[in-house]
Amino acid sequence: GVKSWTMIRFVTAASTSTLLLFSVLVLSAAASKSSNELLEPIVKRHVGVLPPSVCRELIALGEEKGFTVDVESIDDDEEENNKVISQSIEVFERDDGITSPEIWKALEPWIPQLTELVKNSIDKETDRFYFPDKPNRVPQLGWVFFRKYSPESERESLKLHVDSNMHTLNIALNDDFEGGSLFYIKPPADQEGEAEDDRPDIPEQYKNYDWINSLKRKNTSDIIFPTLQTGDVLIYNFTLWHAVAPLEVGTRYSFVLFYDMDNPAIQGDFDHLGNFPVSFYHEIEDMKIDLVFVDETDEGETYFDMIEDNMQPFEEVTMDTYDDHVFLALISGTDTVVSEFVMRSGGTRRYTIVKKEVLNDEL
Repeated sequence: GVKSWTMIRFVTAASTSTLLLFSVLVLSAAASKSSNELLEPIVKRHVGVLPPSVCRELIALGEEKGFTVDVESIDDDEEENNKVISQSIEVFERDDGITSPEIWKALEPWIPQLTELVKNSIDKETDRFYFPDKPNRVPQLGWVFFRKYSPESERESLKLHVDSNMHTLNIALNDDFEGGSLFYIKPPADQEGEAEDDRPDIPEQYKNYDWINSLKRKNTSDIIFPTLQTGDVLIYNFTLWHAVAPLEVGTRYSFVLFYDMDNPAIQGDFDHLGNFPVSFYHEIEDMKIDLVFVDETDEGETYFDMIEDNMQPFEEVTMDTYDDHVFLALISGTDTVVSEFVMRSGGTRRYTIVKKEVLNDEL
């Protein structure tokens, strides 16, 4: 069953000096763990935070602006046929500022109250551990985006994932739809030291779209569909495995606010990777190029992830990458390789796309 939990810091078996804070509720010391015990995540629900009139106004502004469509980054490791577009509007981003002024204007009066709700939801001991020099700090808003799901669109569900920011606030803008909705998983308790990225893990069979798309809205011991009506808010942290089940009828609108983007709890996940900036310059005068990243599925199958399609001569593309990442320059619209690049942090940071030389022993 689900036990009574308080905050704990887990120490990995590999390194007793490495503290992994799960930020979940933790089993009391007197209780013993069995295979059917579950972790109870910290999830806070607040009813009627935004008035229905404000929710309707935000939906109308979103539809007036129009939702952009793009491939969901959460699906990067999926097969191409599972990579479907999402309907989204970027509203605010800490580096770019306000990107949808009219929508931001309608939401902005509520930001102080929403931020206060996030602040009050934070476990104080956890926050002191990660921010010892910032007592009573205010969570920092880093990203606001607007999401739309409907059975008529390609994207009607979203697979289970965890957020990289420290705290997330999700606003339900409507409830006049049928079928799935936002849900989360209670992970098994028996996994001390097993988490690869400082978070508790969930059963592997839950991590694919076949399972998600067969799911109906029904609470079980480990699958929880919170009741969210128009204007309700759900707050959770980076340890929560959550998803959106398929909608059957109607359209679901929601706002997502990411707080504390520089998450110290998982910063080690990124620090050891050592990302660095590179650029690719297209120098072939009579050819258009598709720049692709060479990736692999969990089963070891290679596929191409498009970085920039139809690059014009003398165009340059800049991005961050990592050691040993491989990029190909293809003749646009084909699989014909013009150039291949293997990233090295100690090497060049500017790569020139030229026609691949043919060696004598290849003739």
